[in-house]
Amino acid sequence: MNWQKIHKQVKWFWFWLWRKDAFIFLLFVGLAFIFWWGQAMSSPRDMRMRVSVSYTDIPSSIALDGELPKTIEVTLRDEGKQLRQVRRQGLQLHINMQPYLQGEKGQLDITSEVLRPRLMDALPGSTRLQHIDPEGMIVGYTRQSSKRVAVRLQSHVRLAEQYQLVGAVTIRPDSVEVYGNHLDNIEYVLSDSICIDALRDTVRKEVPLIPPIGVRLSATSITAEWVAEQFTEKGFTLPILVRGLPRGVKMRLFPQVADVTIRVGVKHFANVDDDDLQLYCDYPDGEETDWLQLQVASSNPHVRNIRIKPHSVEYIIER
Repeated sequence: MNWQKIHKQVKWFWFWLWRKDAFIFLLFVGLAFIFWWGQAMSSPRDMRMRVSVSYTDIPSSIALDGELPKTIEVTLRDEGKQLRQVRRQGLQLHINMQPYLQGEKGQLDITSEVLRPRLMDALPGSTRLQHIDPEGMIVGYTRQSSKRVAVRLQSHVRLAEQYQLVGAVTIRPDSVEVYGNHLDNIEYVLSDSICIDALRDTVRKEVPLIPPIGVRLSATSITAEWVAEQFTEKGFTLPILVRGLPRGVKMRLFPQVADVTIRVGVKHFANVDDDDLQLYCDYPDGEETDWLQLQVASSNPHVRNIRIKPHSVEYIIER
């Protein structure tokens, strides 16, 4: 490619452009465009535009037979500059549905006579509304039965090594309203199945719900939260108490103490001591047995997975 030739042609073009005749020609073209644009903006003309429609106050128990339009098209007439401003700002139509949904069953009929005043309120005073498409909305509706049922989460969680769950999984909401015509056999709603592997921290997930056939739900999903913490073990040697021992009766246990091992979160390790635990067995009132089962009562909410060794004791009753 001959760059010198191209440079020469570009140079010649700019020389021609800035000649007096060419400059005057371009000046008149620019002035003509400005006059044309001003005339176009000041003269009346028609413009079609889309209007977004939102619907409020539709009771959850109402089932519509079809879809309500999310947008409608309108034809407006005004000066160009006014129409340009309307298009830039956009139009939105909000319809309160409560007055049109009376009774158990019926037909929702919103005509252009209803739509036109609402649209005119949103338009400048000089703008005329020429046409609305569609001119009305006709949809059947039915008021359905409802009841509140529990939500059941389907999940499989595998904890990382040396980690435990802090309490049960929480789900929000834990119940939903169901809407339909035959609800007697619906006692709960299932979620999608979710799997979590090697859980070691707080995990929060949105889980879709599975609506039964022919039934609508007040919520389409739930939020499930699992809280995990690292744990360690702590051991105690505790005396064994006898619960329910009659007055005047003595009872000797063999052995009289037992080892108790608990699981506790690492951050709560220092907050658990032997005063939080009580090791006991029940007096064998009317029962003939050679061994009594040991149990532990804990007053500390951070204590988990209690193990006792030995888990039972022999005894002698002295009257």
